[in-house]
Amino acid sequence: MNEKADNIIYLDSASTAKPSPEVLDFLAYSLNSYANPDSMHGFGLDAEKQVGNSRNIIASSLNINKTAGDIIFTSSGTEANNLALFGAAEALKNRGNKIITTDIEHPSVYAPMLELEKKGFEVVFLSAKNGRLDLDKFKNSLCEKVILISAMLINNETGGIFESDIKEIIKITESLNLRGNLYIHCDAVQAYGKINIDLNRFKLDMMSASSHKIHGIKGSGALFLRKGRRIIPQIFGGGQENNYRSSTLNTPGIFAFGKAAAEASENLYKNQEYINNLFDYAVLQIKQKCPDVMFNFIDLNQNLSKYIMSLRLPYNIKSEVMQNYLSGRKIYISSGSACSEKRRKSHESNRVLLNSGLNRNEADSTIRISFSKYNTADEIDGFVSALKDGLTVIKN
Repeated sequence: MNEKADNIIYLDSASTAKPSPEVLDFLAYSLNSYANPDSMHGFGLDAEKQVGNSRNIIASSLNINKTAGDIIFTSSGTEANNLALFGAAEALKNRGNKIITTDIEHPSVYAPMLELEKKGFEVVFLSAKNGRLDLDKFKNSLCEKVILISAMLINNETGGIFESDIKEIIKITESLNLRGNLYIHCDAVQAYGKINIDLNRFKLDMMSASSHKIHGIKGSGALFLRKGRRIIPQIFGGGQENNYRSSTLNTPGIFAFGKAAAEASENLYKNQEYINNLFDYAVLQIKQKCPDVMFNFIDLNQNLSKYIMSLRLPYNIKSEVMQNYLSGRKIYISSGSACSEKRRKSHESNRVLLNSGLNRNEADSTIRISFSKYNTADEIDGFVSALKDGLTVIKN
């Protein structure tokens, strides 16, 4: 039986954010618009109009219009990343076979890169230690064979923001007159709806986003593809989404995505201010009541998203042990990305944390808490109190 939300403290929004009440109300209404948007009758045309409205909302939130490129709806951020990477690599393979990415990417980028290596592409992984990409290695890796660059905007494990590095990457490629020969992709799943992304100024060729990270529902993602850029579709069929992604559209999910995007865009700075204050309050309470707990990355003077906090437990307490203890108190946190932690073998450490500069013991003792606009200071108090109790119980 599902636990009532009133009885839990949910601090795992980087995995999935709670759907907003407005989205759920809109979803209930939109379920009545169940026609196939590719049908030519009036009912289908109404559904197509609503899909177009969601597409326009997402484009507007990125400060672009339909002349800038396509918003391609997918089933998830993972599919959007896969479509971008495999689609671009296949489209550009006659120009070259070299791809540049980072060693802290989400599994939905990292795993496709390993597959592309198997297909004969040369993949260069940039280090991201201390919150900055290795731009010297990037410059040394650039050549005419490079066809694709992919780097995430906000890291889902550390909260590190890499916007300035990605903009520098774009600048470097332009200065070397390589910009027209390659595509630059950004996994913005943890960034979209949380920081301002202006694709009119931020000249990405492709960008991935996801609905359930911004209080929409699961089952809907999006890929921005700039006009003039071509990718090879990975799903073939009826030619939906401008032939980029065949399949009957998930209209309820897309409708909810549009509603969530509108809310996120309208309240972007209000939400940022609230989350910043909540983050700072959490830092203060943890330092006062759990002084042995360490804050990963905060003291490195790097740009961090306040939506994500990475904590290191003392006494070599394993993250999974604390996660289980807190879960027993109906407090839900993470020991890492939900897309990898369940599948990580017991003897394996977190790849992203290791590549971000932590040693194996530090990585194995790291927990992640992630905030949303629905969290409160009282919930932070409850979490910190339980964390303090957990440290005592587990240590002894």
